Amino acid sequence: MKLYLIPTILAPDTQMQVLPPHVFEAVKQIDAYFVEELRTGRRCIGMLRTGKVIDSLEFAILDKKSNEIAVETQLKAWQAAGKDVGVMSEAGCPGVADPGAMAVKIAHKLGIEVCPLVGPSSILLAMMASGMNGQSFTFHGYLPIEKDEKKTALKSLERISFEKNQSQIFIETPY
Repeated sequence: MKLYLIPTILAPDTQMQVLPPHVFEAVKQIDAYFVEELRTGRRCIGMLRTGKVIDSLEFAILDKKSNEIAVETQLKAWQAAGKDVGVMSEAGCPGVADPGAMAVKIAHKLGIEVCPLVGPSSILLAMMASGMNGQSFTFHGYLPIEKDEKKTALKSLERISFEKNQSQIFIETPY
């Protein structure tokens, strides 16, 4: 059994341009998936045109509200059935600023091989296009939502950036 970390596209209808062939091949052999949102997970698999009937696949939700016990129970059930499992984010690479990290942690604990697949990462794409120091950078995930806390965090990141000549990467959502 293997746990595949399946990258998903960042922009609509770009799967053929940005996903390498081995991603399509891996998805063809997977029958069970952890997804953040069922509708978008099913849509993504459909866009990959694997020839599988979507209704024949098994899905479990793995989002920020998921708990380790439920994820481990589901993973153990799929392991007992000998199923390869895919983990898909809403966009980009699972496990980075993403609840998929929980499934990876549990897979390691259960001795399941983890197979990260290459695909688009908004974090690395932003670093590559920034012109900033790509030799030394730190990824911080999401900034605080509260305005004053966010302001404090940004000032701290700016200070670190100047002191260490280090790029500071974080994620900000439109909402």
